[in-house]
Amino acid sequence: MKWPFDIGLSSEQSRTLLAYEAELRAVNQRFNLVSRHDAANLLAHHIGHCLAYGMRSFRSGTKLVDWGTGGGLPAVVLGILFPEITVVAVDSNQKKTRSVDLFARRLGLDNVSTWHGRAESYPGNAPLSVSRATAPLSALWSWHQSMASSPENALTEQHWGDGLICLKGGNLEVEIAELHALYPGLTLDRIPLKGHTSDPYFDTKEIIQVSAVS
Repeated sequence: MKWPFDIGLSSEQSRTLLAYEAELRAVNQRFNLVSRHDAANLLAHHIGHCLAYGMRSFRSGTKLVDWGTGGGLPAVVLGILFPEITVVAVDSNQKKTRSVDLFARRLGLDNVSTWHGRAESYPGNAPLSVSRATAPLSALWSWHQSMASSPENALTEQHWGDGLICLKGGNLEVEIAELHALYPGLTLDRIPLKGHTSDPYFDTKEIIQVSAVS
């Protein structure tokens, strides 16, 4: 399998990602965790998209929350890429959180757990949260800041910083303007995925890192 991002996956990680794809495809036939019209692209455009997080690492011991995890994207992928972190997959749909529990158990991912409920009611805390195509940036930041511990680490070339890290696509100018209007003073970094992969599917996609760390 040729993955869209060259992030130095081990053979064991590649095998686990392929096993996840098989599990996700099977469960998706019953619960529609991923849009069925795009099910043929689970590896390249869904799991593969989440591999973009692997362009940097998370500090060992980091806990992060995945808002609106759906079928475990990106929570399960992050659990595979970074066994030294803890991931909590949050979703208001219990069929989805139960599916992620199933995937984590079958794949042996002790570092991935779930919480069923609305994002704004999540009772835990973590310095970092992630999301893939779940909600506008302002909503995601409101969920993040309601549970976030005090940020200490800024974004570097090697590590993701504390805050919110989103996989986004399309024209984001309105979302970003709304975020800054509602929450002035935030730091926002944009990392285009074009140039990091030869797949044109990612030409309009980017990672957005939002942080209260100046």
